Amino acid sequence: MYGNYYDGYEDKYAGTYAHDVEGYDDETIDDAFDSDPDAYWNID
Repeated sequence: MYGNYYDGYEDKYAGTYAHDVEGYDDETIDDAFDSDPDAYWNID
């Protein structure tokens, strides 16, 4: 699908708010949110 591939690898979190709206990449979501893009909402 167009838009789900970047530099030869699939974006695991394409379609999530943290990825698409806030612009976090897959590696950041894995590290900062323990692979749970929904954890973005728990940032204080």
